[in-house]
Amino acid sequence: MNATIEKRDHERKDVDVPSLLAIAFLLFFSCMIIFVVVWGMMHYFKLHEPAKTAGQANLPVTSSEEFPKPRLQIKGAVDLANLRAAEETDLESYGWIDRNSGTVHIPIDRAMQLLLERGLPDVGAGQTPLSLMQARPVENATPPQLLKSP
Repeated sequence: MNATIEKRDHERKDVDVPSLLAIAFLLFFSCMIIFVVVWGMMHYFKLHEPAKTAGQANLPVTSSEEFPKPRLQIKGAVDLANLRAAEETDLESYGWIDRNSGTVHIPIDRAMQLLLERGLPDVGAGQTPLSLMQARPVENATPPQLLKSP
């Protein structure tokens, strides 16, 4: 039984160096052929293309006002700062959303304070807070007045 079991060990054959060198040479030779072909094509186009397009008019230069949207931002940091300032103003001010329906926006700090004082409305079975608020009678007949800051 011991005679049939062979001792297994690592492969003792060396790397085939000539084959590796041949592959490396073929890769290098292929790269050189590709380089020469591309260089030849570029040289050909450089010499012959101006003769074909010499009689054609150049493309007109457009100004940034004529360029179609979307345009690239030239000063992205300034635009972002302006956007954040506008958002901050909206979050910290009073104003009308819809004057006819009496809908206003209030500063976020005041809205959080009112939410803490009044709490969230109780949601009944199958009802959402929006449907409960719409079903609630109107507290004031007149739209709320904007607070004047001193």
